[in-house]
Amino acid sequence: MTHQLLAPPAAVLRRTKPTLRRWMLGLLLGLSCQALAAEPQRYAIVGKLSRVGFSFAHQDFMQLMGSLRLQPGYFLFDAEDWSRSSIEVTLPLISLDMGDALWNQQIRGDKAWAKLFKGPEIQFRSTALHKTGAQQGVLKGELTLGGVTRPVELQLRLNRIAPNAITGQPSIGLSASARIKRSEFGIDAYLSLVGDEMEVQVQLEGAQGAELEAPGDLSARGLGRPNP
Repeated sequence: MTHQLLAPPAAVLRRTKPTLRRWMLGLLLGLSCQALAAEPQRYAIVGKLSRVGFSFAHQDFMQLMGSLRLQPGYFLFDAEDWSRSSIEVTLPLISLDMGDALWNQQIRGDKAWAKLFKGPEIQFRSTALHKTGAQQGVLKGELTLGGVTRPVELQLRLNRIAPNAITGQPSIGLSASARIKRSEFGIDAYLSLVGDEMEVQVQLEGAQGAELEAPGDLSARGLGRPNP
């Protein structure tokens, strides 16, 4: 009698099994959706806006400033787990712009700067991103400059993740900064006149669902292709 009271009726079991199966299916679907939502998001670099700026001392009178453009490409960012983010960018040296057409031509014709132009581009590949605050982090990676590759660290800030007010595309804005010594990459031209330490500033905008922009003419002023 006791066993009969403790054992659930067969009808109850028949009703419970489909319910349990539905519950398990719902749980699995929910977990799958969570896993999909947690995937790092892929963004196309908005090349017409994104820039890498740099500055260094000119005989201690002032800070010389220049900029480089980013080649079209993609990067991954995970807002929930920054450590799953990654980026690899290429900066064509033809885009190196010192703000003056004549100077842009002169620096490329000066043998003292030949090491800088040893290759056609500068490259950066991330190796880790650690979140240190609500919108701050440390981006570690490898920088290849003048044919030399060295580890670098950038202080990164997440500015905003939101739809672009013009295109409606989900977008992201990031800023990063670092200090490097050009001599450590073998770029030692005019060290007595031009500063060794360089401050690097990165402004990067990405858009989700956007097609890669056509490379176009990335040439700095004074170096553009001649008109046909």
